[in-house]
Amino acid sequence: MKPTRLLSILLCSGSLLAQTGLDVSLAPDGSYARDTDVITVKLDITAKSEAELPAGLLMGQGLQFSVDGKNVGKASSSRKKIKVAKGAKLSLEIPVSLAAVFGKTKNRPKIGKSVKLGISLPGVEASTSLTVVSDLQSLSNGVNDLDLQKSRVAIVTNFGTMVVSFRPDKAPNHVKNFLKLSLTKFYDGTRFHRVMKGFMIQGGDPNTKNDDPSDDGQGGPGWTIDAEFNDIPHTKGVLSMARSASPNSAGSQFFLMDGTAQGLDGQYTVFGKVVEGVGVIDRICDVPVGFNRSGTEQSVPKKPVKLIRAVVLGVEKG
Repeated sequence: MKPTRLLSILLCSGSLLAQTGLDVSLAPDGSYARDTDVITVKLDITAKSEAELPAGLLMGQGLQFSVDGKNVGKASSSRKKIKVAKGAKLSLEIPVSLAAVFGKTKNRPKIGKSVKLGISLPGVEASTSLTVVSDLQSLSNGVNDLDLQKSRVAIVTNFGTMVVSFRPDKAPNHVKNFLKLSLTKFYDGTRFHRVMKGFMIQGGDPNTKNDDPSDDGQGGPGWTIDAEFNDIPHTKGVLSMARSASPNSAGSQFFLMDGTAQGLDGQYTVFGKVVEGVGVIDRICDVPVGFNRSGTEQSVPKKPVKLIRAVVLGVEKG
C-alpha cells in the first residue's frame, strides 16, 4: 500500500500509537540528500495485538521532523482510526518533500555545511535520520565555485552510501565533469549495469533509467572529455572513468574498483577514490549476475543496483 501524495510537515500527537502495541521501524532511502530532494521513507508496522491506527498514517501523515535535534513544523493529529488485526504487517513507502520540510526557514543548510534531519513517529520508539546538504545548483559559477580537492560526492545506492574524494591534481577535467553531472542530478535514478566481483562495478549510463536493458552501457551526457591518464594504480575503491576504444571518449560512465587491475593502469583515467563506505562495493558485488547481450561476459545484475542520487558535498573556494 503506497501513499498517493507528497508528505509535507504533518505531525500527530502519538497518543493513539502509544497504546496500540506496535513494532514500528523507519528508514530513509539513503544517508545523504539535498534540501530540494524528494526522499522515500520506508515505514514497516507489525501489530503485536489488535490495534487502531490513525487513518492518516496510511497517507503518509504522522511523521515528526527535527533539524539538528530541534523539532520543526506544527503538530496535528488524525481523529479517524482504522482497525488492524493482530499479526498484520504493513509496509509503506512515504515520499517526503525536503523542500516542504525546510521551507524558507533558518534551518535550511548553508553551502558547505550539513544538518542532521531526524524523522520519528511520536508515541512509538521509531526514529531515523539522514544528513542533508544544500542543493548547489544555485552556485553562480557552478563547479568553478568549488574547491575540487576538498569537495566530495555521496553516491547513494540501495546497498548503502559511498563517499568519494577527488584528485584534481591528476585529472582536473574529469573531476569537474563528475561534479557537474552530480550537481545537475544527471546520475540520479541510474543503475550500476555492470558488476564483476573482484574487478569493478560500472554505472553512470542514463540509458539505465529506462526498462530496456538492450541499450545499457551505450549512453552518455552528449559530450566527451579527453583522457587524463596518470600514475594512480587501479586498486580497491579507486574511481575511474569508463570509455570506448577511443582514449578521448569518456562521458558520464564511471567504475569503482573491487580489486586490483594493473592492465588498466595508464589506459583509463583515475580521478578519485572511495573514502567512506567501501564495503558497499562488496555488497553490490555479491549480487547474482547473468550474461550480457553478446553472451561473452557474466556481469548483468539480476537484482537492480540503483544509484538513487549523487549528492555533492561541496566546499567553496577561499
